[in-house]
Formats: sequence, C-alpha cells, structure tokens
Amino acid sequence: MNRNYVSSFFCFPKERNRKVKWLLMASMLMGIGRLSAQEKVIHGKIISDQGKPIIGASIKVKDKTLSTSTNEKGEFVLKLNPGEVLIVSNVGYNQAEYVIGNSSEISIPLVAAEIAVDEVVVVGYGKQKKVDLTSSIAVVDTKDLVKVPGGTIATLQSAVPGVQVTNGAIRIRGVGSINGTDPLYVVDGMIGGAMPDENNIASIQVLKDAASSAIYGARGANGVILVTTKRGKAGDVKLDYNAFAGIKNISHNVPLLNGQQLAELINEEMYNKDHSRKDYLAALSKPSDIGQGYNMMDELLQTGNYQRHNLSVSGGSQNANFRLSGIYATDKSIIIQDKNKYYGAQFISDFTKGKLKIGETLSLGYTRRNWSDKNIIDAQKWSSTLPLYDANSSTGFAGAGNGTDVQSALANAYLNKNVNDNFSVNGNAWATYEIIKGLVYKFNMGIDLSRVRNEGYIGNYAVGQYQNHSPDELNISSSQNNRWLFENTLTYENNFGKHAISALAGITSEESRYNAVNAGARGLPSPDVLILNSASLASSRLVGSGVGQSAMYSMLGRVNYNYDNRYLLTFNMRRDGSANFSNQYRYGNFPSVSAGWRISQESFMKAFPAISELKLRGSYGLLGNSDIAQYQYQRTVSFDHVWYYLNNVMVTGALPQTPSNPNVKWESQYSTDLGLDLELFDHKLALTVDYYNKKTEDMLINVPISFTAGYGNNFPVLNAGSIRNRGWDILASYKDQVGNFGYRIGANISFVKNRVLSLGNNNEILWGSISPGGENVTRTAVGRSVGEFWGYTTNGLYTSQAQLDADKAFAPHAALGDVRFNDRNGDKILNDQDKDFLGSPIPDFSYGFNADVNYNSSIGTFDLSMMWQGSKGNDIYNNSRYWGEGMYHYYNNFASTLDRYRAEELVFKNPVSGETTIYPKNTDTKIPRAVLGDPNQNLRASNRFVEDGSYLRLKVVNIGYSFSSPRLERWKIDRLRFYVGAKNLLTFTKYSGYDPEVGSGDTRSNLSRGIDGQTPWGLSFPNSREYFMGIQFTF
Repeated sequence: MNRNYVSSFFCFPKERNRKVKWLLMASMLMGIGRLSAQEKVIHGKIISDQGKPIIGASIKVKDKTLSTSTNEKGEFVLKLNPGEVLIVSNVGYNQAEYVIGNSSEISIPLVAAEIAVDEVVVVGYGKQKKVDLTSSIAVVDTKDLVKVPGGTIATLQSAVPGVQVTNGAIRIRGVGSINGTDPLYVVDGMIGGAMPDENNIASIQVLKDAASSAIYGARGANGVILVTTKRGKAGDVKLDYNAFAGIKNISHNVPLLNGQQLAELINEEMYNKDHSRKDYLAALSKPSDIGQGYNMMDELLQTGNYQRHNLSVSGGSQNANFRLSGIYATDKSIIIQDKNKYYGAQFISDFTKGKLKIGETLSLGYTRRNWSDKNIIDAQKWSSTLPLYDANSSTGFAGAGNGTDVQSALANAYLNKNVNDNFSVNGNAWATYEIIKGLVYKFNMGIDLSRVRNEGYIGNYAVGQYQNHSPDELNISSSQNNRWLFENTLTYENNFGKHAISALAGITSEESRYNAVNAGARGLPSPDVLILNSASLASSRLVGSGVGQSAMYSMLGRVNYNYDNRYLLTFNMRRDGSANFSNQYRYGNFPSVSAGWRISQESFMKAFPAISELKLRGSYGLLGNSDIAQYQYQRTVSFDHVWYYLNNVMVTGALPQTPSNPNVKWESQYSTDLGLDLELFDHKLALTVDYYNKKTEDMLINVPISFTAGYGNNFPVLNAGSIRNRGWDILASYKDQVGNFGYRIGANISFVKNRVLSLGNNNEILWGSISPGGENVTRTAVGRSVGEFWGYTTNGLYTSQAQLDADKAFAPHAALGDVRFNDRNGDKILNDQDKDFLGSPIPDFSYGFNADVNYNSSIGTFDLSMMWQGSKGNDIYNNSRYWGEGMYHYYNNFASTLDRYRAEELVFKNPVSGETTIYPKNTDTKIPRAVLGDPNQNLRASNRFVEDGSYLRLKVVNIGYSFSSPRLERWKIDRLRFYVGAKNLLTFTKYSGYDPEVGSGDTRSNLSRGIDGQTPWGLSFPNSREYFMGIQFTF
C-alpha cells in the first residue's frame, strides 16, 4: 500500500472538512461502547416474596433460545449482555421479567401467583371465587379437552371423582332414583343446552351437592354440569384451527368356533342327546372338509374412521368482541352401513356501552346418520358351516339352514336402510344493566329448537327360510321440539370493612312443546322411489301423530356472606312449579345452606408456611326430581291402532292408556356434604376430600295393578320409594416445574354405597331386564342396591353319579357335565323360591388418574398426557354367553366351548369315509357339556353368567409438539402443534365379554344396568380402540 496515501489520510490537512474528524471520533467512541457492552458472567438467585430460594425456576433470555434453571439453592449462572431481558417463571408464581444491568450478581423475587386465590369459577346464575366456595364443585381443566377426540367425556371420566360415564350415560354420585338420573346441562346460562364441541368450551364445572345444585331446584338432584363457551377478546383478530383424523376397531373381539370346530360340536350335541349310536352322527358329513368355514362377525365389523375440523375467528375491542366458529365432522362406525356427518356453527358476541352490556350465543347443528338394521347377536349365532353369500340368490346373500333359525345380519345391513336427519338451533341472548353501584339487572332469553326426521325402508326380499319380507315397506316420521326460556335476575354485591355480601333474586319461566307425525305404506314400485303416495297397497297407508307440552315457572334466590375472607356462608332457595303435577302438588321448595372456614387465613396458621390453603366446608339441602312422563296425574286414552265396526263401518276408537293419580308429587332428595380443601407447598400439592349422604324420598314408582283394570302394563305412578347413597370423593394432584421440565399428576377415587330403603307400603319388588330365556335377571328390593342381578346359584358341574342321584328329585334330566343348581330351601323342587341375589352393577369404587409432562427446548415444547380410568367391585351379567356358550342348538359358539365337559372319551366314525375322530375325556372344566335341546336347562339365569366387571383402562394417551413462536413469526403463526395419540389402548379386566364398560339397554333405566346384551344391537355396543393424529394452529 502507498505509505504516502496512508499518511495523508490520517494527517487531516486544514482544507479537509471538519466533519471527517467528528465522524472518526464518533466511531472510536462507539467502539469503546461496544467493548464495555461485552457479555459477562451473571450469578443470579431466584427467591420467593418471603425470601426463600426457589428450586427449579425456569430462566429464559427474551428473543433468544438461551435458557437455564435454578439449582437446589435457587441459583443460576448465565453469560449475558447488559440490557438483555430475563423471563423467569415457576409453578405457583407470577411470571417476572428482569433487565440485566451492570451488576454481576442479581436477585430476582417472584410473587406467589394470585390465581390460586382469585380464580373465579362459574356457579349457578353467577360467578364466585374458588376459595370462597362452600359447596362441592369440581372444576375441569379445559386444556385437556382439545388434546383428543371426545376429550370432554374422557376428562370427566378420569379427572372428576364421583362421575361415572358408561356408554355416554353420566351418573354423578351413584343412583339416586330408578327414574331418569342424567345430570342437568347448563350451557352459557341455557338450561338443558347441548354439550358444545370441546374446541368451543372455556370452562366446565360439575355441581355435585345440594348447596351448589339447589339453585336449579327440581332438576338438580342428579347433579349439574355448567359449561361456558369461549368468547372473543380485545385485540387483533385471531384465527384458530384444530383438525384431527383417526381410525378405529373393536377393542376386543371374542373368538368364535371355526367351521370344523362347530361341526364337531354339533355332532357332540347330537350324540349327548341320544346315546343309542356312537358312530359318526354328522349333520355335516365331514367336519375336516369344512375347515375354517365362515365368520359373519368378521364381515359385520370393519375398520372405522373419523375426522373433525374446527375453525374459529375471534377478536374485538375494549367495548365489543366476537367469536365465530364452524365444525365439520364425519364418522364411519366399526359396524358396516353405519356412518354420519355433522355440520355445526356458533356465533358469540358481546357489547359494552357504559353500564349496559349485551351479548348472545347462537349455535346451529345438523347431523345426518345413515344406518341399517343389524344385530351382533345374529352375526355371533350364524353357523360357521354356512356360507355368507349365495350367487344364485336374488339378494346375493345366503340364508340360514341346518335348522338354524337365525337371520343374516349382513342381509339386514344391506337390504334395509334408515336415514336420520337432526337439525337444531339453540342459544340465548342477554342484557345486563348496573342500576346503581353493585346492583345489576339481567335479562336472559333462551331458545332450543330441534327438527328430527326418520326414514326407514325394509326391502322386498327372501333370504333363506327365516328371513322373508314382502312387500317392501316405508316408514317416515317427523318431530319438532320447541323450548323457550325467560329469566329475570337481580344481583347485588358490596364490601364494607371486613364484610362482603352478595345476593341474587330472580324469576324464570320455561315452556316446551312437542309434536310428531308418522306415516307408513307398503308396496313401493322401487327402492329408489321412497314416496308414500307411490305405494301400490293403498290400504296399507297408515298415519299417526302426537303432541305434548310442558311448562315450569320458578323463583330463585341466593345470599353469600364473607367475613374477613375466613368465614363463609351461603343460602340458596328455589321454588319450582311444574305442569307435570296437579294443582295440589304443582309447586316445590328446594332450599340449601352451606358454610366454610378458611383456616389458612387465621393468624395462627403463619406457623405453618407449607400450607397454602386449608378450608373446611359443609352443606345441607333439598333437591327435587320431576323426570316422569307427562299427564301422570290425569287419566289418558290412546287412539293408536284402535278400530271397531259400527253399522258395518270401521271407525276409530279409543282405549284407556294410563290410570290417573292426582296425588303424584315431586321426588325429594335430602343431601349432606362435608368437605376439606387443602393446598401445600405454594399450591403445588392439592387435596380435596368430600363425604356425602343423599337420601331420595317419595320416589316415583310404577306400581302393578290387576290386568282386569284394562290398562295392561301401563301401571299408575306412585310416590312409594326411598333410596340412599353415601360415600367419599377424593381428589389429589401435584404440579411442578423443574427447569425446562414441567409435570402435573392427578388421581381421584370415589366410594359409593347404594341402598333401597323402602318401596311403598307393600315393599314392592321392581323387576328389570329379561334374559333371552324369558327370565327376570335383575331385581330391586328393600335392603339391597338398585338393579341387582337375580337368579339361581350353582355349585359347579355334575361330576359323579352320586351327585346326580342326590339331586334326581329336582334335576331328573341332568347328566354328567350339566350345571348343578342349588336347591337353596331344600324342598327338592327347583323353582323361584331357590333364586338369590347374584351381584350388583354398581361398583364399590371408581377411580381415575392422569398425568401431563412437558419439556421446553430451544425449538419448541414436547408434551405427553395420559388418562386412566377404572372401577372395582361391579358385576356384569354377560347375556352374550347365553348364546356363545349355549351348545344346545346349531348356532355358532364361543371358542371357549372347546374346553367343554366330556365324561368319557368319544370316538366318532364316519360310515362313508371311515374317518375316525377322537375327543378326549375332559372333566376339569367349568364349561358344561354340549347337548341338543338343553334338557337340564343349563341356560337358566344363574350366577354362571355373572362376572367380575372390574377394569382399568388407558382411556387416552397423547403426544404432541408445539413449535416456539420466534420460529413461526415469519409465517404470522402464533402457535403450531402436531399431535398423535390413541384411545382405549389398554384394558386390564377379567371380564370375558366384548367390553367391561357396558351400560343398560335403556340408558335412562337404572333397573337394567350392567347387562351385556340388552340393546338393539343385541350386545351393548363395545368401545372401539382408536388411533388419531391432528394439528392445531393460531394465526
């Protein structure tokens, strides 16, 4: 380089502009500044507001991927530049930001999070601080809802003690009545609203005792589930999208006999019926030629699939906000010819103008379900020796043969069809105005409208000997349900000194109307022309209609008192009037009182710093239940299919339908609850314990009367029963954050003891389900629990001639290998007097536990969650074994019958082929012998069909990954999460049937619970094992 040039550059002649000098000086100063701003080692300590070190606190550098956590002394070390910002967080504390200065040693205090103290929960007709609650209310963590398909039900099952979910039917704290025991749903203040999609839910509270439910009076006896939907917030417009898709299969399939095994079984049945021959008695000439045969269950079941898309847009300002969401979903069942589609939309908005606030929620839904008649039992019974299809048949399906009087479930599935359309509109609009400070008036108006249309077609076909239908038939029905709700309430809140008081008063009115019409005809020209007027058989055209209406008028009130955040008192009162009762008993009063003591707020508790919250509470109240059919206090008549001839002309007539009882009144439930709420270690460990005692009186019962009265099986309803449920609900959880690793675990258990105290003056016996053999298999009696199983007890199988000789008087047709029934009263006669209670479908306790873990890395957050649920001590009456282990007909049987009893070795020889088959002796078994016709009636309702229904199931496992915001900013994405998971992945049970989570044939009937095999499917529809994946993001 030219030295003269260099020197001339640094020698600044006078003629050069002085600006150059100033520029060079500024550059030198900036360089010095950069030297002084070099990163340095920072020694820091994170402490609580009480000066104690915080272990495992997370420290992140803002807008960077650099992070660390505190050690056991609350200390950390980082290399940082002055001006950089630290973000510090830990479970139980408010997040804090700290700007790095010149000091190399820093101390950052964290303030205990107020969320544990100021968390607000929704209660009936209002809100309340969680710490001020004096009743038993379970708060559901709604973050779990959107993690999995159907997350609402899974969360209620695994996270809320005292809540039992079976096939969609929810029971809270046992069986309080033999009538409807479904809880009341209240969605955004709309009583009886439908459960929203989990993506639209902001909060769920489960009201379990009288103190929390009494504000809903006559409909609170079975518990209340309060749901609040998400609303828009002030700020930029946000777009949220959540989509998932999955596949599903039957969770457990009971194996059946293949063709050869069934042929051998049939031969053995025939041999055991008639010992006169011992050569080959094959109804099917050669079992070994049949091989595997045919399995209709495999054809009836399929791999189902589903998908769901939820898109929402929300935003607003300080005075107005909105949220609009839409849903599209499809679901293909694990049973063929069963699928549905769902379209839904919801619009929510809020507006504030001074003291006036208005808002509304409007939800629209449309579901179309396509399904057809089919029966799992029919598929199970189908002989595996018979083909499923027949190319020479006009339908393409084979019919039953070989004496097998069973229908083809495949033919029913494909030749018949049903379409169900359901359109619903529900929502509410409200307005509040603050009259004076603390006094607010609210008007709420709700609607719930539904339109349902069913179209059922049965084709003109003949499939075999036992499945004929001619001519074809079309039935169409349509119904409308309209319900309106009007509420006017006043609330008042005021604090003066250490005293805080709030009050609520209101009136509500509700009216619903129902109408339906149905029509049918036969002889349609084509399955593609489903028009009633096209039917060729005009005389077959039948029409019918029905109407109904009900109304309820109510007054309600509540007073809350709080002294110094230590002593809490709440009074509730509701007076309901229902059109379901006569004027004399139309109104009912439902009061409650509850109190709480926040011991942790007492001055002496300062000596126990580990205790964050400690509260004792108790409540007592009266609830009601009016869930009965309408017009029970009036005599009713029916015009349904009633005709007679008058002057040789057929005219419509009427028949008595139900007798009247003008004295019928409300069921009354008296409820006591004692509770403890405890939180330790800065709210990390939480424990809630509740003891409850519920007694239902004046229970509504259908009491039998003589058939000569002319009402058939329509018995009058009387207030003639009493039931008690008492038990414990226990919930525990622990959460913590250790550096980048966070976790939360929870467990709950609920014990319940159910007893029937009275059933009227005569202590009537209430019967429930009927077995396939025509016997009552459940019985409700005083001193027992509701719906216990009823039948004969057994003492294994007959294994010796001495046993046969001893029981010959009452078991004359028994042989070795038959079931040995007990003559309990010793009268040498086997009859109903020898039956006994065999078990109960109500568990001794149910339980659940869940776990969530997450790990923060430089690029995002990994999360894992699991939900387990189970029950212990409940029994199941396995009706499917009546057919599956019957071995008395030509039906197929379960593979378990391969272990059937044989008193001796059997040798069968085919006289044509000379083939010899040997069946070894087998006396060490619980499976009875195979014999055509069942001469000993081995299939009588007995304890051999009652099984332990206890189980533990992994309801949900979910793995997800959320990418960090800095990496998504370029695409304007605030949040992006991918997840995969499974439902019902593992089940631990001794139950031999399809699914231990069985309900009843009628989900409203508590007299028929726990019976597997009493639904239109032939079996309680089993849960499916599902695998899914999804994506969630926010713009």
